[in-house]
Amino acid sequence: EMSSTDNVSDAMKNLYKTNGVVEGIKPISSSYKIVGRIRTAITDSGDWGTLIKAIYACNEDEILFVKCSDDTKAVWGEMASTAAKLHGLKGTIICGASRDTNEIIELDYPVFSKITRSNAGFALNEGAIGSDLFINDKIIKTGDVVFADCDGVVVIPQDKVDEVLAEVNNIKKFEDDCFAKIKKGQQLDEILNL
Repeated sequence: EMSSTDNVSDAMKNLYKTNGVVEGIKPISSSYKIVGRIRTAITDSGDWGTLIKAIYACNEDEILFVKCSDDTKAVWGEMASTAAKLHGLKGTIICGASRDTNEIIELDYPVFSKITRSNAGFALNEGAIGSDLFINDKIIKTGDVVFADCDGVVVIPQDKVDEVLAEVNNIKKFEDDCFAKIKKGQQLDEILNL
């Protein structure tokens, strides 16, 4: 079972005093949960062609992580999702806009974006694939690991993955113990020594 973004974010908070959350990105369907290695791409919102090229730069089971200049135009839709699914990608995460929401949900290809909108730009291919992404206070690199679910998107730098996952296991054990005690009638404030 995949760890939740909540557990991963808590683990990063415990270890590094940072949460790894990429703010404002949500799944277009609340059922989507993905975890995997990232392949980055950066593009202007008027250029969705770069992302078509990026699909084929990805290895099977990678997640395409896109930074757009803004979210005034959709850079991802049904055709891109169909191509990406057939190429073996696990999903696409867009710091920008997507469209064709119902069709993508029907296709069952996980897409996460800031917003959905109808309008799109052009197939220009003027962006970059594999570059470091600077989003808020985070640097996201190809090879980093992302966890994404209905609560959001959390990125773990590739050199911290083992340490973070070990802490996730500690958190899960602690939570399981708390739930067991609650179900036996113990009060949560007592369990947490509040």
